[in-house]
Amino acid sequence: MIDSVIEMVYSCDNCGFIFSRSEEPEQCPDCGKYEVRPANEVEQDEFSARMAELIREERTDSPRSPTLEDTEISMLNSFSFRVPATALHINSTMIVDVVVEYGENPADRTELAGNTWARQEGGTTSSFLMAVHLPIKQGETAKEQVDRIFASLNQDNAFRTKLVDFIIQQPRMEGDGGNGQGAEKSDG
Repeated sequence: MIDSVIEMVYSCDNCGFIFSRSEEPEQCPDCGKYEVRPANEVEQDEFSARMAELIREERTDSPRSPTLEDTEISMLNSFSFRVPATALHINSTMIVDVVVEYGENPADRTELAGNTWARQEGGTTSSFLMAVHLPIKQGETAKEQVDRIFASLNQDNAFRTKLVDFIIQQPRMEGDGGNGQGAEKSDG
C-alpha cells in the first residue's frame, strides 16, 4: 500500500543540493550548512526529473511491473463531437464520434498536445486518427483551449483526410445497405 508520508522538496542555498524529506530539515544533508529552504517550482521540477531518471535506470536492471508509487500521473482534458458522413460528402448514414484528449505536453511545457480518436456511433472500438500540437497561451481557459483545438482540426486537411479514410474503411451498418462494404465518397 502507498505510504501516507508525503515528502517535501528542499534546496540548500549554500551548495545548491536539492533533496526531499518528510519533515523540514535544519541542515543540508550534503554540506551541513543551515541554509535550507523549500524548493521553488523550477527546483521541484528538476528534482522530479532527476528522480524519474533514477527510477528508470534502476528498473532497466531488474524489469518488473510498475507499482502505483512508480507511476507518473498526467492530467488530461477531453472533448468530443459528432460528424455525419454526409458532412464529408460521403454517401452513408454513418455518424462518427470524435474524441480529443489533450493537455500540456510533458516533454515541452510550451505546447498543448492531444490525440484525436474516432469511433463509429454505437461502436465499441476507437481508432487513433492523429496528434494535435498547438502552442500554449498563458491564461487561456479550458473552453478557449477546446475552441482553438476544434478550429485547428476544422482547418486541417490531414484531419479531414484521416476522418474520410476512417469512414470509408468501416463496414456498413444496417440502413447503409448492409453489404459489408465501406461507405462511398461522392464528388459533390
